[in-house]
Amino acid sequence: MSAILGNPMVTTAALPLLLGIVLALAARFALPAASPVLTLFWAALLLFFYWDTLGPPAVPPVAASQKLIYLAFAGIVIGLLPERMLGRATSFVAVIAFAAAFLWLGWRRLAGGSLDLQMIAALAVGLLTLIGAALLTARQPSPMPSPEEPFLAPAAVLALSLSAAIVSVLGASIVTGQLLGSLAALIGGWCLVQYVVMLRGGAAVWWSKGVEFLLLYAAATVLVQVALLAPKANPAALILSSLPPIAAVLVRGRLQGLLPGTRPLRPLVAGILIAIPAVLAIVTAIVWAPHGAALGFS
Repeated sequence: MSAILGNPMVTTAALPLLLGIVLALAARFALPAASPVLTLFWAALLLFFYWDTLGPPAVPPVAASQKLIYLAFAGIVIGLLPERMLGRATSFVAVIAFAAAFLWLGWRRLAGGSLDLQMIAALAVGLLTLIGAALLTARQPSPMPSPEEPFLAPAAVLALSLSAAIVSVLGASIVTGQLLGSLAALIGGWCLVQYVVMLRGGAAVWWSKGVEFLLLYAAATVLVQVALLAPKANPAALILSSLPPIAAVLVRGRLQGLLPGTRPLRPLVAGILIAIPAVLAIVTAIVWAPHGAALGFS
C-alpha cells in the first residue's frame, strides 16, 4: 500500500481525481455550494497536495518554492471570507493579492534590474494572470444561467493548471509540475461529476466566489513562480498558459455566439475554447523543450 501511495502517478493524478469526484458528490448530495464547510474541504485538499509535494512550511521561507504554501494559506484566508464581504469586491482583492504575490516571489529578480527574456515573460505572465483573475472573479451569475456558466471558472483553472504543469516539467521544474498536475486532476474530477449530472437533466453546482478565488490564486501563483525562476521553461508557453481565465471571460461575452444551441454540447465547446491557449502552450513547450528537460537531465 505504501508503495502504491508513494507512486507519483497516484499522488499526482489518480488520488486527486478521485478526491475531486468525492468532493463533487458531497457538494451534490450533502453540502450546499456556498457552504464554508465545502470551501474548507477544498482548502484542506489543496494544503494536502502542497504539503505532500513541497514539504512542510519553512520558517522563515527563503526560497520561492517555500513561499508557495504561505501564498496558498493567504488564498484560503481570503476564500473563507463571507460571500457578502467578497461579492463584487473580489476582483479588487484579486488585483491586490496577485500583485503582492508577484512582488514577494520575484523581488530578488526585480531588484537585480535585469530585463532578459525570462523576466519579460514573467512580467507578462504576472500581468495576464492578474487581469484574468480580476475579470473572472468579477463575473456574476446571469439571471437565467446558461448550461456552460458553472463550468467556466473550473475550466479556466483546469486548463491553466494542466498546461502549466506540462510546461513546468518540460522546463525541468518537476516539483511545481507535479503540484499543478494534482490541482488539475482534482478539478477534473469535480468537472466530470458536474457534467454527468447535467447530462442526466440536473443542474451543475457552481463554485462559490471563495473556492473560485483560492483555486485560481493557487494555480496562478505557482505559474508565476515557474515563470520567474525556471529558466528552461519556454517563455511563449508560459505566457500562453496564463490566458485561459481571460478566454473564459470571452466565452461568456464575445465568443458566446460560437457555442451551439444543444445543451449538452455547450459546456464541451466552451471548455474547448477556453483550452485553446493551453493546448498551444503545451505544443509550444514540447516543440521547443530543451533536450532531456522532461526528465530533469539538462
